[in-house]
Amino acid sequence: MTINATKPLLLSLKPCYADLVFEGLKKAELRRRIAPHITDRDVFIYVSSPIMAIHGGFQVGKVWHGTPEEVWRMVSRLVGVNKPDFDTYFEGQTVAYALEIKEVWECSQPISLGTLRNKFSNFAVPQSWRYVRTDEHQFFRKMKPQTETCLEQHQRLSQPLAPRYAHM
Repeated sequence: MTINATKPLLLSLKPCYADLVFEGLKKAELRRRIAPHITDRDVFIYVSSPIMAIHGGFQVGKVWHGTPEEVWRMVSRLVGVNKPDFDTYFEGQTVAYALEIKEVWECSQPISLGTLRNKFSNFAVPQSWRYVRTDEHQFFRKMKPQTETCLEQHQRLSQPLAPRYAHM
């Protein structure tokens, strides 16, 4: 097993999909490519433009893979996308992946791209995903223990979670 086999990942998500994750409505994340051996690994979520910040993350549960049609049959109710969007995303691909989203957490103080670039001069936003570097992980992991899961937040507030990025 390589050193990367235990490193957390940084994933880029569009605001609409990040919102579904944090609301607990999206239970699996689709990917064309993904790192090997990622079950039980932490994933930090970078919410893309116009938000441009790390807002939280999740732990990977199961990993489904197969042809796009096989993966659709396995996870269609979990991914928060319709079939035409799924087909567009996987057009020309022979393999599809879906990561089970479990133990979601949300930052009380999201980390903006500006802050990330000030702290890490060579910080790179992933097109899809990348490994989190050791220095980044030391900084990022501080946000996980200081947060509560989205379900705990909902129970504490006793009110529905409002969409975060619906106005975008």
